[in-house]
Amino acid sequence: MLLFLDTEYTGLGQRPPKLISLALVAEDGSREFYVELSDTWTLDDCTPFVLREVLPLLDGPRRPLDVARAQLSAWLEDAPRSVQIACDSETDWRFLLDLAGTPQPPSLLDHYFDLRPLIDTAIYDRAVTAYYETDPHIHHALVDARAYRKGWLVWMDSRKESGT
Repeated sequence: MLLFLDTEYTGLGQRPPKLISLALVAEDGSREFYVELSDTWTLDDCTPFVLREVLPLLDGPRRPLDVARAQLSAWLEDAPRSVQIACDSETDWRFLLDLAGTPQPPSLLDHYFDLRPLIDTAIYDRAVTAYYETDPHIHHALVDARAYRKGWLVWMDSRKESGT
């Protein structure tokens, strides 16, 4: 099963970027995980874009890293036997691995499904854009993960219809 991942962090070009929020949405839509972190970043760490576009969308509650890690571990323990992360950024993948801690959950595959090639397909792009018409909170990790799931589902349906 795929788990669609998105994160929000202190900004591109920040070294190192710091995790603000993380979301996972199951391929079948049956489960979601969302957490905002309270102790991994400060306002001074954030780029102007993050201050303007990301932080106003946070809807809490915020959790310390150790609590967020425990919540993610518990959520992943209830996942099917094997799950693969689907995301469009290696940065998101690295944040997930860091939050999951070590050892990695046994259900989590050691590589992610890269959504970046789909972004250039019209069918995926239109589906993601249409999703934001129903929930315009782009740059909220959970909303973005839901949009990626929707784009992937429409893209997969188009492949079934075309026989590829």
